[in-house]
Amino acid sequence: MEHFDEELLEAKRKLERQKHTTLEDGIYAGEELITFTQVTLSDLSIHLPLPDQFAVMPEDMKKTKYPSLEAPDLILTSLCSTINLSFNQLPVLLKEGEIAIMSGQFQNALENINPSIIIKNQTDTKTEQGNEMSWFEYKGYQLDGQSYNRVYLIRLRKTVLHGTFSCKLKDKDFWIEIVDKIFMAVEEDI
Repeated sequence: MEHFDEELLEAKRKLERQKHTTLEDGIYAGEELITFTQVTLSDLSIHLPLPDQFAVMPEDMKKTKYPSLEAPDLILTSLCSTINLSFNQLPVLLKEGEIAIMSGQFQNALENINPSIIIKNQTDTKTEQGNEMSWFEYKGYQLDGQSYNRVYLIRLRKTVLHGTFSCKLKDKDFWIEIVDKIFMAVEEDI
């Protein structure tokens, strides 16, 4: 009978997870249900769903984790500070098809800064609204260990949205689908 109880609990967990597979209903990352709110990024005139469980990274933590002068404008972090989303507006006007070229330039710059970085899976696609998007991924090292990183570039009408996602390597599989859905849902005011 004890075995049956465990199977019943597992079946209930699976049913619960099946109810939460969209940004509107929330998505599970491991055992945690992540919920989202549509947010407008100031000065960008773009809207995207962001995790309710994240907060803007405090300046002192930002200076420690991102010591470069080129730190992202906005960094959102999980409460444990190991999962981060960052956003920059790049004042660049690109023509159709040029976002993939810019992605290649970003990759070259990363590899020149740190030759141990191995770039994988450059993907060129479009957001749900039809904006050109290019992303690539790599493993890196941060203060808290080996990390998984993904860089997104989205061509907007007058600028480029540069977004990054980073987490501990062990958390990648819990988050990658969520992050893809966030960046695919970016909407620009028309």
